[in-house]
Amino acid sequence: MLTGQIGLRRHSTGWVGKAIEWATRSHTHHVVIAVSETVCISAEPGGARYRPITDYPSLVWSRFGLTTAQQDLIRDAAADYEGRPYNYAIYGPLLWQRLTGRKVDGWVAQWLARRPNENCSQLSDDIYTLAGFHLFPDIPELVTPGDFERLFEHLGWL
Repeated sequence: MLTGQIGLRRHSTGWVGKAIEWATRSHTHHVVIAVSETVCISAEPGGARYRPITDYPSLVWSRFGLTTAQQDLIRDAAADYEGRPYNYAIYGPLLWQRLTGRKVDGWVAQWLARRPNENCSQLSDDIYTLAGFHLFPDIPELVTPGDFERLFEHLGWL
């Protein structure tokens, strides 16, 4: 069952996706969460919105052993984020992170985290956190698509 699972979109053919992959030292440029078997929530320019999963061909899905109650928590948490504006402010810190090799933390990360704006990896992490799942307890700074890719690799899903 896909409901509640996280999907990674990898190996971009567009320049924005390639830049995100480069900046996050990964092959992943977008992260979504399935809120049903056919619909996901995605943070993107224009705001967080629901989209058919078929809009994202070739997603690599997580394989969390979620109960129906956990799937419901994730689906319900996602509803709180619909319409949130996109977090364009993330691109500068991601570039700095790539050029310096240091994760963005401190006041910049706190400022970005307090904003109502969401980027795709932040949205996915926030939804899971709101539903009671802390996927990245050891990452106090910004969570990126690359962090999700490394989590998937660690869990043997990639």
